[in-house]
Amino acid sequence: MTVYVETDFLLALAKDTDWLQNSAEDALDEYDVETSPFSYLELLLARERYEFDYVPLVANLLELVPVGNEEEKQVVLKAVNYYDEGMTSFDAFHAATAETRGMNVLSSEKDYEEIEVERLPLEPTDEK
Repeated sequence: MTVYVETDFLLALAKDTDWLQNSAEDALDEYDVETSPFSYLELLLARERYEFDYVPLVANLLELVPVGNEEEKQVVLKAVNYYDEGMTSFDAFHAATAETRGMNVLSSEKDYEEIEVERLPLEPTDEK
């Protein structure tokens, strides 16, 4: 049986000790688990509190707790790289989603200009 898990499941596996760790490990044996990129986004947000080495952690967790399809997996992996390069977790996931879908991003956020995603300026220009 496949079950959907959310961030507390990922955190239980990621942290050195967690009161849910044994239950999460047992669930890996009992179920096929799956989550969404949102859980990995939340994991990046929690990273500051728990200070884990998130790049290898996410790659390893994706093997244990996959997302729905290959496109979503690419979003997570690209987002972690963008986050590692200094983007905020939310901007990293937006950039990774746009890139994976082959789209430009309409935004005022200048960080997009430093990566593979083309930014279309949302801010007003003098040309109008």
